[in-house]
Amino acid sequence: MIGSSFVVRTADAESTAVACVDLWVAAVADRDGTPASAAVRERAQAKFAAERVALVVADDDDGAPVGFALVTAPGTGGAPSDAAYLSLLAVAPGAQGHGLGRRLLAAAVSAAAEAGYAHCELHALDDNAPALALYAGAGFRPVGDPFPHALSGRPTRVWRAAATG
Repeated sequence: MIGSSFVVRTADAESTAVACVDLWVAAVADRDGTPASAAVRERAQAKFAAERVALVVADDDDGAPVGFALVTAPGTGGAPSDAAYLSLLAVAPGAQGHGLGRRLLAAAVSAAAEAGYAHCELHALDDNAPALALYAGAGFRPVGDPFPHALSGRPTRVWRAAATG
């Protein structure tokens, strides 16, 4: 896959959401070196059922999603907040390394700004160095103390950035 051939677009079709959940489950399994998990699928489906600010999708040349970013309403991350919540961000393993995650993250933050939010927040595992580098490079900074991830128990932290268009 060549990174320049990916088309990043906003989406709202439920069929796209189903494909994104499948992509999320596969990406988490690949990241963690574990089999696909029904619990991960259920949690992703719940995130897609939350009030949506934006869904940004990257398609390959055939129109199949190879990455996405889901932004949901403030507070959908589990804690009260005034920031749009970057609920999920995933890039298919075969599409990684071409700057697609960076493009999706920028489009998601821009969509939050366009929707009127001054800030965007996300949760990141403290041991996910590639994701932390991506978020830091996009202007996100850790906020507060770590807390256990709802499924894995791994240390997780809130990261926050100004939403810019």
